[in-house]
Amino acid sequence: MDEPETCWVLLGEAAEGQDTACNRFSDLYAPMVRATLRARWRGGVLVSEVDDATQEVFVECLKEGGALRRAADAEAQSFRAFLFGVVRNVARRFEERAQRRRDAPVTRHVLEANAGADDETLANIFDRQWVMALVERARERMAERAKHAGTDAVRRVELLHLRFVEDLPIRTIAKRWNVDPTRLHRDYARARQEFERALREVILYHHPDAPHAVERELREVFAEL
Repeated sequence: MDEPETCWVLLGEAAEGQDTACNRFSDLYAPMVRATLRARWRGGVLVSEVDDATQEVFVECLKEGGALRRAADAEAQSFRAFLFGVVRNVARRFEERAQRRRDAPVTRHVLEANAGADDETLANIFDRQWVMALVERARERMAERAKHAGTDAVRRVELLHLRFVEDLPIRTIAKRWNVDPTRLHRDYARARQEFERALREVILYHHPDAPHAVERELREVFAEL
């Protein structure tokens, strides 16, 4: 888990062109950018341009004098809002290019497939992908800690997966593992506490100076689970 203390430190290093920071920035956020664009353009011809659009988002962020440099220089800004703004602008750019190709045989289908794909729709898609990315990073953080904490900790990570991802009731998991359900409920409560700690740290990474924003986003994430 070697990473800068906050996302703004990472952004600053990436904006200065440090290769490790640029790669880390892309690794962290490319999956959610790609998923957002794919969901927005699902079923349309533009879905074939998702990878190109994702690349353009990061070119826009990392180029000299680009969005990342401006964000790193800002006194106060939401990283979430910053990244959404870049994704929105790139999505608009690709859609405008499609509209300019009115004489191309494929254009009618492009426009029909993207009818109603407004900024509010994109924001909702982005927010959902953002939550999923936070949860995955928290799970990774919790799992990494569990490796050093012993078998019981690793088991609690698996318990959360079975409960949240596979949606199995505690009694079913207890029967599968041949353990006392009462004990497993206690383990589950502890696992949730460990996950909440990891999730809080991941959210704090994006809101280093805004404790109220951390608590608000923490509630929002748990509401989605």
